[in-house]
Amino acid sequence: SDVDSRFVLDASVPNGNFKPAVEGPKLPARNKLSFNQMSSSYGKGFAMLQKMGFTGGGLGKHNDGIANPIEVQKRQSKRALQDDGEMVDQDLYGNEGGRRTVEELLSMDRAPEKKSTEPKISDGWKRDGKPKKQKTIYKTAEENAGEVPAMRIVDMRGPEVKVASSFAELAANLSGDSVRSLKEFRHNTRLLVSRYEDKVRLAAERKRHCENVILSAAKEQERLQAADNISEADVKGCKELVVEMESLRERQDEGSIGLSELAETFHRLERSRPKEFHLLQAIDVAFALALPTAKRELSTWQPFKAPELVLKAMAKWQDLGDKERFSALLDASLIPQLRKALVAWAPRDFEPCIRLMETCQRLLRTEVADSLVAEVVLPRLRSEIEVWDPRIDQRSAHLWLHPWLPLLGRKMEMLWTPIRFKISSCLEKWDPSDPSAHGLLKPWQQVFDPANWDPLIEKVLGRLERSLQETPIKPDGQDLTAVKSLLRWLDLAPLENVARVLETALFPQWHGALKRWLRTEGCNFTEVLQWYQGWKALFPPELREQLVVQRHLAHGLEVMKHVMAGGEALGPEEPTRAGAEKATANSRLPVEEVSLSLSDYVTQVAAEEGLIFLPKKQQRNGKHVYQLGAATIQLDKNLVYVAPRGGEGEWKAASMDELLKLAKATKK
Repeated sequence: SDVDSRFVLDASVPNGNFKPAVEGPKLPARNKLSFNQMSSSYGKGFAMLQKMGFTGGGLGKHNDGIANPIEVQKRQSKRALQDDGEMVDQDLYGNEGGRRTVEELLSMDRAPEKKSTEPKISDGWKRDGKPKKQKTIYKTAEENAGEVPAMRIVDMRGPEVKVASSFAELAANLSGDSVRSLKEFRHNTRLLVSRYEDKVRLAAERKRHCENVILSAAKEQERLQAADNISEADVKGCKELVVEMESLRERQDEGSIGLSELAETFHRLERSRPKEFHLLQAIDVAFALALPTAKRELSTWQPFKAPELVLKAMAKWQDLGDKERFSALLDASLIPQLRKALVAWAPRDFEPCIRLMETCQRLLRTEVADSLVAEVVLPRLRSEIEVWDPRIDQRSAHLWLHPWLPLLGRKMEMLWTPIRFKISSCLEKWDPSDPSAHGLLKPWQQVFDPANWDPLIEKVLGRLERSLQETPIKPDGQDLTAVKSLLRWLDLAPLENVARVLETALFPQWHGALKRWLRTEGCNFTEVLQWYQGWKALFPPELREQLVVQRHLAHGLEVMKHVMAGGEALGPEEPTRAGAEKATANSRLPVEEVSLSLSDYVTQVAAEEGLIFLPKKQQRNGKHVYQLGAATIQLDKNLVYVAPRGGEGEWKAASMDELLKLAKATKK
């Protein structure tokens, strides 16, 4: 049999002469430290080792023990054992694991070492250095017959060769090392993949090369077969075609033939001699002659004045060859001239450039046209925007930018941000009464995206709001410049934003002026009503439909009705923004639903008159007592009680006019 007898495992065969290996050979152990280093590091311990006969290598009778001292890992104070990090990756045996080969484990021919009866050097430390007598064991014949013969199973599946004495032991090793075996399998698989990956890549490259060679050979074979099938008439036709192409080359060298005529000539040759044209591959000759001809004509070409002349001639070559040849012709001749012309182009002169780009887009590939726009046209427009100053430039930017929108579309969004910054800087010192800002922003309303348009409108409304707050509201001689300036922006600003400006800047003053007028003696209610109607007519119908404006106008009307009915000039409570948000669009405020907080009204009057209005710590009849100016008052429902002077006497109810006189008189 060709199988080594040592690998034949048969439990039924007696193996009296198959002796188990006591110890297989190992790699020599290596000490990491020299004797001098061990002596200096371990001192007395190393001296004891030398007395026991240590001469280097591993410890033990057969020098198969550890060869390097065990490293101690210092633990932090009061720190217990951890799940990870306790084992130290240390080569104690000095031979990188001390793995054995199969031959070493199965070498049975080596004679066991005979025990020497002579005293050894390592026995010098013992009290009695005499060798011990071996104990004799006696067995009966039945015991010897019942013993199971020894079995050796070699496990070579892992990185280390293992020997098991039974199948039960082998099964135990498998169950205990399943996870480790899987990791080893992955590691070995990864090594195999990395080893053969380069070989597979080289094989793929070699395959592609062979395929290209086969294709080239097939084309060459087709060409040779076509050459074999050429008749004498075909040869004569090829010679005539060569003569005509040679004459074209001479005319091209002389510069007497143009690009358009050259294309028409090759079109004619292709139609008249298709077989000869294909055999001689005259298309390559055609584009070889077209390149210098195109460069010569494009050198004197003025693209902005007559873009159609050269481009029509170039378009005739589009149907002559394949797309790759035509693209190469454009890239080598036309594209450099276009870039040169666009770099020197003045962006404010937009009409010639737009006409040129529209003509080129029909001829160029989409990616080439987009590249010209992104790399030349848009940067030129951006540089012109940088030098544009809206304050002194008499020509607005929209006049030379908006004509590009049908051609470029969303590609121009990169230009809106710098334009917004330019306009925003102009609005810093803008006078709200100046209508030029409205004309400057109006062309950009449908062009800017919300991210660029909304900040500009908010800035304009902020300036208008400050101007409106600085404008006093009075019954006669009213200056309406700030109000009309705000209403001018109704076509650009959202109506709810304009209503918010009115609520913040106009209506508080408007209500204050109305109430002061109603408190004057001999107030003419007809004039007040006319004043109210004039303000209401000033607002356009779409603005009057806003809920905020409706509530404030209704509040003013209710105050007027309250006073005309004989009440004090307090009127109902002034509407707030929160109340306006809660109300519905169709709501109307009847007189019965409008109630006034007397405390809020006194607060407003004190602010208008410049008086202090603060609550005091004391109370009267369970109600708070306030200080208005230097007077002490108490609010009870719709009555105001004033404390007597000096603190003696009864509290008396007073009207608002009397209360103000007392507060101001006391203040003096």
